[in-house]
Order: sequence, then structure tokens, then C-alpha cells
Amino acid sequence: MKNFQWIVCDLDGTLLNSAGEITDENRKAVELLNAKGKQVIIATGRHDLIAKKYYYELGLTTPIIACNGALIKDILSDKVLYMKVIDSIVASKVLNFCELKQLDYLVYTPKAIYYSENSKRINIVREYNNSVNKELQAPIYSVKALDASNEDIIKVLVVSQDENILEKLHKGINKDDKLTIVSSGKGLIDIMSSGISKGGALIALSEQLDMDLKATVVFGDNYNDASMFKVAGLSVAVANAEAELKHIATHITLSNDESGVSHGIYKYILRVHPEKIEKNAAEIGVAYKLNPEKTCFY
Repeated sequence: MKNFQWIVCDLDGTLLNSAGEITDENRKAVELLNAKGKQVIIATGRHDLIAKKYYYELGLTTPIIACNGALIKDILSDKVLYMKVIDSIVASKVLNFCELKQLDYLVYTPKAIYYSENSKRINIVREYNNSVNKELQAPIYSVKALDASNEDIIKVLVVSQDENILEKLHKGINKDDKLTIVSSGKGLIDIMSSGISKGGALIALSEQLDMDLKATVVFGDNYNDASMFKVAGLSVAVANAEAELKHIATHITLSNDESGVSHGIYKYILRVHPEKIEKNAAEIGVAYKLNPEKTCFY
């Protein structure tokens, strides 16, 4: 059987439960991977500014794939390994469209997150900031301050319950195909420069780190994870994933609220049975107490 060395995991809807937390089961499974010398990488639609705490919580040292692949950064040194921004003229059209339609939107720049006047989504960023020490808090500003900042735009996140929003965005701002527009969750639309995807970023990172993509396992739940599923050696969709993603996945695990990532790790990577988990953990110095009510195998 293949010896998988690299594990790439989405955050929201996958590694995180519905409360936005890493469950004990998932955390301990990742600790086992770390202890065994496996490399765990986070690939998220989030800005790295609002994902850092999870890196520290999991004890990771690998680069992060952020903004759906538009940004790759070394979290520890804060060094940008790759970044592709939206063309300034195109970005202006995007923001003008969002303002005209009075959309709830966030703007991700290299150094900060900007929010529209009517944004409710920014409250999630505020909640994140309230959960971490000051040095880990993401700088947030009104979009009114964006012009003066003279910053490039990496991504625009649009929040809308309009079922036709994707079509409207393509017709309104992407007639020249200079943008990548993808759903990253229910009611969430990510807008980046053309050619951007998590899968493309994973390929770029694999070249930098000499990763064998055939020895890579990917976990995900949404459309923006599909590009990674297509390039990895093994792909695992959580039970709450979109049907289209499940269709192309190698395997399907439990939901994000049932610690599905941990079950996938034990079954497909560590290949240990329930009765062996505690023994396996003890051998490498990781405290893990099996919860028989939550740990089930296929």
C-alpha cells in the first residue's frame, strides 16, 4: 500500500466543525501524523491572517495555502512563497459591482482585511480576533480606507444567498475571463485572479518542497477543493461535502461534526484499528484516549 507522506486539509467544513473548532479527535490525529514525521498542510479559502491560530494549535511548521491558492506563505517567518493579485483595473470593476449591488463583501490584501459598510461577515473575523492574542489578530478596516492603503487585492469574498449570484458575477465582472470565481461554501463566493485554484497552488508548492503528489492525501468538502482532489494521490471527502466533490473523491469519511478527518487519517494513512489507537499513540508519546462513542471505522 502507498506510504502517504503529505496530508493537505481544508479548514472550514472539513477540519473544523460547525462551531469553527478543531475537535479533540482531529487534533490528536494530526498530532499522531506530526509525531510520525508526516507533513500536514492547510489549504483554505481563508486569509492566512485568520488561520494562524489553527497552525499553532496543531503544532504545524509547513507553509499554508491561503485565499484558495492565490497566496502561499510560510507562517513561521511570514515569508510569501507565492502570491497572485487581481489586476488593479479588474479589481476596481469588482468593487464597483459589489457596491452597486450593495453586496456584503470582504477584501483580502496582503496585510489586512477590508469590509463593506453593510458587512455582517466581518463579525466572523472579529470573533476570530477576540479568540486570539493581540499579536495574532487580523488587521481589519472599512473599504473606505482601501484606496489610501494602495494595497494590492488578493481576493474578494462575496456573501450572498442569491442562488444566481455566480451567474450574475460572471456576467457583470468576468466577461473577459480575467477572474476565477468559485463557491467556497453555502452563500460564499470567492473572487481571485484568473488561473487561481488550490490545486494549482498545491502543484506549485510541491515543486518548491519536492513533494510527491502521488504520496499526498487531500481532505475537503466544497467545490474549491475539487482541483486538489484531481492532482493528489488520494482524496477524501467528508460526509457533509458537496455531491460533486464526493463523486470525484477516492473515499468518503464521516462529517466534519463527527471528526471525519481523524477517521480518514486512521483508516487511510496510519492504518490502525480502534483497539490499536491508544497503543500506537503511547508508543510515540502522544496522549490519546479512545472515545468509543465517537470513533467508528468502516
